[in-house]
Amino acid sequence: MLITSPEPTPDPEGLLARALAGGSFDLLLREPLTPDAELVGLARRLQPLLTAHGGRLLIHGRPEVALEAEADGLHLPETATGEIRHIIGPDMLLGRSCHAVESACRHLQAGGDYVTLSPLFFTRSHPDATPLGLARFARMRAAIPGPVLALGGIEPENVAEAMRTGASGVALIRGVWNAPDPTAAVRRLLTRMRKNRISFS
Repeated sequence: MLITSPEPTPDPEGLLARALAGGSFDLLLREPLTPDAELVGLARRLQPLLTAHGGRLLIHGRPEVALEAEADGLHLPETATGEIRHIIGPDMLLGRSCHAVESACRHLQAGGDYVTLSPLFFTRSHPDATPLGLARFARMRAAIPGPVLALGGIEPENVAEAMRTGASGVALIRGVWNAPDPTAAVRRLLTRMRKNRISFS
């Protein structure tokens, strides 16, 4: 899962197209400063690109925007409260950011589809957060009965280590957006993910 960069992107469609040339992935629009109407418009421009490559579009934290844009999914912050599933319906993908086993299990047991668990490595997005590290992440992941995406400091150079923890996949920002060649970065990520994925029961 690719998360939109906190830095302004002059040509989001062009950058996304270059990234998708490297392979299929899901995109999470995390745009806290973008007004709802603008975010709906952006989502509607990007979704056809993702659909054409077998990817899905998710909206971060705004169920109304996700519904209006007819997005594929909604991703909640860990602090979100209230029943969301009945608002978005049974078919929309529903994820949540988690930093603890307990909150991850609650989300999945309440009908969520996946969680992100973070931070695995040091991340510039949250420089004060203490990384979980590979061993602790693996122990936490083993206690979560559902899909878990590793988040935090992921890039092509360390994605193999992330996958060997038992992660179902990864979520990242700068490892693609800031790459000199987004196409090559996505291609390397997907290749190394496939080679290092382990079965998890």
